[in-house]
Amino acid sequence: MVFRKTAAISMSVILSMLVMAGCSSTSKDAGQAGTDKTATATSGSGGEAKALKDLKITRLYHGVMEQFKGSDTMNNNKIINKLRENSGFNIQYESLPNENPSQKISIIFASGDVPDLMMVAGKSDYFKLAKQGALEPLDDLIAKQIPNLSSMATKESLDALRYEGKVYAIPYRNALKVGNGLIERADILKELNLNTPTTIDEFYSTMKTIKEKKNIAPLTMATSSAGSFFDGFFPFSAAFGVSTPTVVKDGKLKFSWVQPEYKEFITTLKKWYDEGLLDPEFAVNKDSKAKLINGTAVFNTLYFSSGIDVDKALQEKKAGGSVQFIAPPVGKNGQSGIQDASISTQYIIIPKQAKNKLGAAQYLNFLYKPETDILINYGVKGEDYTEANGEYTQTKEQSDKISWRSMYGLGDTDFGIDARLKAKSLLPYYTHQLKFNKTREETNFAPSIEAYDSKFTELRNYVEENSMKFIMGKRDLSEFDKFTQEFDAKGGKTAIDALNEWYTKK
Repeated sequence: MVFRKTAAISMSVILSMLVMAGCSSTSKDAGQAGTDKTATATSGSGGEAKALKDLKITRLYHGVMEQFKGSDTMNNNKIINKLRENSGFNIQYESLPNENPSQKISIIFASGDVPDLMMVAGKSDYFKLAKQGALEPLDDLIAKQIPNLSSMATKESLDALRYEGKVYAIPYRNALKVGNGLIERADILKELNLNTPTTIDEFYSTMKTIKEKKNIAPLTMATSSAGSFFDGFFPFSAAFGVSTPTVVKDGKLKFSWVQPEYKEFITTLKKWYDEGLLDPEFAVNKDSKAKLINGTAVFNTLYFSSGIDVDKALQEKKAGGSVQFIAPPVGKNGQSGIQDASISTQYIIIPKQAKNKLGAAQYLNFLYKPETDILINYGVKGEDYTEANGEYTQTKEQSDKISWRSMYGLGDTDFGIDARLKAKSLLPYYTHQLKFNKTREETNFAPSIEAYDSKFTELRNYVEENSMKFIMGKRDLSEFDKFTQEFDAKGGKTAIDALNEWYTKK
């Protein structure tokens, strides 16, 4: 699909041009039930409402859309044809562009030619649309037409999307619970007769021993890109209780980056850096797997799926090397954790001007059925997988032939994640980490708050830059208080005050 660049258009200006349609779902007389334009459904008022059979869905770009082969296309393949057959809807999928989808969304709403279901990315776009009255309120549709949503969205996740008391979106459930994890070269620890460290203090003493015996910096990271410092050192900052952007103290939210515990965390990393325990190139590394593979590092933070890459590289070297993901170290107050990867940042909406609101709700309910989940994640039984006694078997070759299948889902499930990871031999690297504590970030459940949202990236980058300066001695830690004052002046105080306007009243 080819997308042309268009001039930037303000969403607020475009949406003000909209002529809002009525709230009611499309209905027809009972005598028309046999026509090929409608699918019958029971309305909440006791009569028979008719959902149009034609259903247009616009979703966010997904890389698997590039993987169709032969005669298969997004709207003509055995999976979508099966979805049409099983649901009774003539579904047509379209994709937003990979770059600047917000602009395209603005154009779609301004045109009046809107889909029946649409995905948007980020709370900012969603709340702008809700405030402009461009979205259909979903509370009644959820209650009457989408009972299967209970398996996909929690009350808390729906409440976080309320605008003036009403829900206008469904969170796209991200069933992936684990992202980055702490990994070790288990064979090197075994060689040195060392146990896996479980606390921050044990980490220090273990790295000291490795440094003395192997003359290497045991801990490596790759933090050259924006945000990667916090991702990489997350398992260690969690031991100090400052792994998330905010923490709760005295019933209020505070930025973790200006807390005394954050200074303690940075002080610890500086000590490791000064003693040669932390890779001196951590701030410029673009990839840190190589040092783990060649044995010049023992510990690293990697995305779980990278574990298999390191394992394969070690097997090719035939030197007996092995890696394993380990529990994040525990701090002096018993704190520890890894990132919670399950927070959704994508949402499903029904435009106010949609022609088939009832059908949109019914199709979502259909998608959330277990039988549909099997189709989307495994394909067609007998062709793409076999099943016996509740066990599903699919070869990598079978999975690769329909690698694009997951794009038809509008929410993910544990079943689906396990199916796809199993096909790629990634399940052991994933499930091992599920037992570890995952830290909670309260702002994930906040509405869009302009003073916070508009400044977050700038504030994060400022903290990241100065944290690395403190660690490497390019800025003295005696200036930490000055740093916190600078942070507040850059918008930190305004942002946290705005957050607490929400948090203290929820």
